[in-house]
Amino acid sequence: MRLFLIRHGQTVTNLEKRWTGQSDVALTEQGCREAEQIRPVLEKFTFDKVFSSDLSRAVITQQLALPGYTAEQTKLLREFDVGTLVGKRFDEIPATERKPYDSYGGESNADVCNRVREFLKGLEGKPWENVAAFAHNGILSSALRVVLNADFSGAAVGSSNCAIHVFEYDGNRWKLLAWNYMGII
Repeated sequence: MRLFLIRHGQTVTNLEKRWTGQSDVALTEQGCREAEQIRPVLEKFTFDKVFSSDLSRAVITQQLALPGYTAEQTKLLREFDVGTLVGKRFDEIPATERKPYDSYGGESNADVCNRVREFLKGLEGKPWENVAAFAHNGILSSALRVVLNADFSGAAVGSSNCAIHVFEYDGNRWKLLAWNYMGII
């Protein structure tokens, strides 16, 4: 099974470089265009199942990128809860002074990795060849942590808006096939 894990399109808070967390913010016009621009890449595949975070920026991205599909919305794919950082600009707290989100009343990396593990576990054993899931940067970096069994503490592991990442389950374990996929696997 291949899992195409896709980040949502640009939002105003992305533009303003603000923490959004689980706040429900809309896509910008650019974010809508980004979602439409990845459609030709995704249309090369038939998806047996489509999932989306229940936050509107992921839902709308899915609807624009894969208009022929209805996604099952799940809170497992929600962005990190960033606690009291919501709405603050990144430059308000210098990178050298930032703490884990749970220090601000949000979720820890372990909390989000556990949600990702639960989502992946729910896919295992299903007879699906291709699955698409629309989510957030924190989910993408957590999926990378889980699949590679790596700790990226202190490292900037990010994903561009509407970037497509491909993971594969071989019946025993998940592996990363492509990060920022835009071509042929």
